[in-house]
Amino acid sequence: MKNMKEFLLRAWGVGRWALLIIFVLYIALVIYRVPFVAEDEQTQEAIAFINAQKLNLADVTGERLPPSPDVALNNATVEGVDANENGIRDDVELAIFERYPGDQNIEIRAAMLQYALGLQLELTQVFNSETWVAVTQSEERASGCLLSVYSVDVNEYTGLEDYFSARSEVRGLIFNTEQRNEVENSIERYQTTFGLLQGENCDLIFDN
Repeated sequence: MKNMKEFLLRAWGVGRWALLIIFVLYIALVIYRVPFVAEDEQTQEAIAFINAQKLNLADVTGERLPPSPDVALNNATVEGVDANENGIRDDVELAIFERYPGDQNIEIRAAMLQYALGLQLELTQVFNSETWVAVTQSEERASGCLLSVYSVDVNEYTGLEDYFSARSEVRGLIFNTEQRNEVENSIERYQTTFGLLQGENCDLIFDN
């Protein structure tokens, strides 16, 4: 009986240390996983935000035009100034309205604003491959909207010059500082394969 008691005590001593080691390893694993869980939650929130960004009619008609921002303040940061909080930098929004005024340009203006919105997301929301895909899909939708607005026919090569000119114009407005160009170049490391979104490319559809 004494031997059995001693055996059980020794077994408990060994088992106790084994349980302690298992517990410590479990805690270490939990601590190790915390940053990955936090990043995954941040990624999902960012993707949901990216996918929710859409033009409103008021953004295109000019009902919500912001005041002209201070140039130094606007160019001091990557994101710039967005006083009316529609996702488009104020200087870019105002430049598009100035170059394409009036109801006769509303479709072109809408497509260019949508493309500007996508490019602004590229500057502010990309921090891994998943967010890069979501932003790139948004940009591709906007690019498709520009294609339709300029009635591009890739087989007949019609409308392509106007389409590429419009893309270049918006990109020039968005990536207008060294800091913003550096951000665009830096996120290239997140590039990966992706599929195009299905459905209508333009956020707003206008009757002809």
